[in-house]
Amino acid sequence: MKRPASVTLLALLVLTVTAWNALRLGAAIASWQVLIEYGAKPLYLVLSGAFWQIIGITVFIGLWWGKVWARKAAFLAAAGYAAWYWFDRLVLQTPRANWPFALAVTLVLLVFTFATLFYRSSKGYFKS
Repeated sequence: MKRPASVTLLALLVLTVTAWNALRLGAAIASWQVLIEYGAKPLYLVLSGAFWQIIGITVFIGLWWGKVWARKAAFLAAAGYAAWYWFDRLVLQTPRANWPFALAVTLVLLVFTFATLFYRSSKGYFKS
């Protein structure tokens, strides 16, 4: 079965987030000493970047090839990433004024992800 356009877009979105976490991982390694000087936790940045990179690559492959397990993995990864993002933002970071925009983007992306995973054509794609 041909991959639906919405699944292709979702897979590319996952790939983009995965690349962002790869950059986060690389930047933390490259700037380890600077991060320590400013009181940041480079190990946390490296571990979280690596974790989400591994999850992202796995979910991308599953979505791209229509694996049966990919719908559940993408659902759990999206929910987990959103929860981690907001935990990190609210508990570990300095408060920022753009939280309404970040919340709106989070909600739009979650709605798109969940809608894509539950479209009838998507369900059929992941069964093949």
